[in-house]
Amino acid sequence: MLAKVTLVSLLAAVPLASATPNVTAKLLPSEDCSSYPGYDAATNTAGPWLIQVVDSDNAAIEGFSDTNAYAISFDPRVDHKPSMRWGYMTFPTRNDIAKTRLQCAGGALQAWVPTDLTDAGAPTNVQWASLAFPVDEPWDAPLMWKFNGQPPQIFEHYIDGEKQDGVFLGAYNGSTTWGLKYNPANVGSYNSDFYYARILGPNSADPSTGAPLNANETTAFIRILA
Repeated sequence: MLAKVTLVSLLAAVPLASATPNVTAKLLPSEDCSSYPGYDAATNTAGPWLIQVVDSDNAAIEGFSDTNAYAISFDPRVDHKPSMRWGYMTFPTRNDIAKTRLQCAGGALQAWVPTDLTDAGAPTNVQWASLAFPVDEPWDAPLMWKFNGQPPQIFEHYIDGEKQDGVFLGAYNGSTTWGLKYNPANVGSYNSDFYYARILGPNSADPSTGAPLNANETTAFIRILA
């Protein structure tokens, strides 16, 4: 989905937490918003809230909440202005910057994000946009907007039969583990470094090498912060 680039990893400079634990993920209904935290039956909405990294292998970003980035399309031969191709949810390297709100509306998980660019290339037209995972490249599947794909699912977590706190994002009827990898500032759209987050699951291994994780990629769960 995103061009592969050589990245400088922060992992050598940060402590690693204990491994993401083995859990049993129970799929929750998502035909409406009733399984999401803060459900309002009158409007069939829930939220807004943030999402956060939990049980991460990388202790430096444990508990961090979400941001976003986007891809730009511009061909000066035919375009009079740049346009936004798609956007995707990310996590910052500092947790004191502005975050991206999410909500559920009518059963769809949405983010409050820009959906277009000005003539100067600045993000604009901020609105609630539905989120989805790409289905054609399961080895590179971030949570995206302006992209037709598979809606995310929500889950409860159990360890040895004991329910864990919170509602978790995932896909594939049972996968809630995510891969997070550091990206430098020149990769993102906001000139800030960030962690790229992709859902792991069936066929998420590198199609060329079979490796389940990319170089310097760590794992975590993503929980709704409510």
